[in-house]
Amino acid sequence: MLGRYLLCAALLFQADSRPLPDLKQFLTEFQKNLHTDDLLLSQYTYNEKRTHIELGSNDEPKKTTTDTYQVTRGADGSIYRRLVSKNGQSVKLTKPEKVYARSRKDEEKIINDVFAGYDMRIIGREDVDGRPAIRIEFNPRRDYNPNTREGRIMRRVAGQAWVDEADHQLVRLDAEAIDTISIGFGLLAKLQKGAKIQAERRKVNNEAWLPSQTEVSLSARILLLKGLHLREVREYSDYKKFNVETVIKIPEDGKEN
Repeated sequence: MLGRYLLCAALLFQADSRPLPDLKQFLTEFQKNLHTDDLLLSQYTYNEKRTHIELGSNDEPKKTTTDTYQVTRGADGSIYRRLVSKNGQSVKLTKPEKVYARSRKDEEKIINDVFAGYDMRIIGREDVDGRPAIRIEFNPRRDYNPNTREGRIMRRVAGQAWVDEADHQLVRLDAEAIDTISIGFGLLAKLQKGAKIQAERRKVNNEAWLPSQTEVSLSARILLLKGLHLREVREYSDYKKFNVETVIKIPEDGKEN
């Protein structure tokens, strides 16, 4: 019996002592496989649950609202989001809202800003849901001039990412604003330093890594007047690969055909 324990300990030690991958080569493969959530989600129909929590000065919840949406495609190929329940109660059929989706060209520009605008280093290997993942720390390069609005925001964000070692796919992200982020030159809103975002992705139907949950915690001042302190959680479920059978024809009155 003792021999078995010693053997298991030796095997675990050997697994932990595996050399980490070469940084440059690993990042090259990671960049090839990285996509924004917008593009990933545009290929599926799914349910999205949004829990919005307004917080008090001591981070205690003051008001919580939960909206659940069904997201699909219309006959025109556009993506639509329709509210199906509010605070756990079903709602009457509502008119779908058209969802903006970035183009592949826009996505490529954003991803190029990510890899050009950050200093990245591998800091270890960890298991995430039973799969080996490479943990990467990223910090903005102050001398880089971004080409996108998202890139300019990322200059004020740092954190860590977990990348599946076999698939080179993003599986987890922990990021934090290290400086105030101004929107509309600070006239529309200012997100305060310390805002946090946590995101998780999971492999769905053994075919694609898709968002499973995103959580944002922030303090902001809107229009230089109203202060907000909140947390929002988005949960994604019931993924179905988009095909012609999942198209829902949605006329102007919101009723399905």
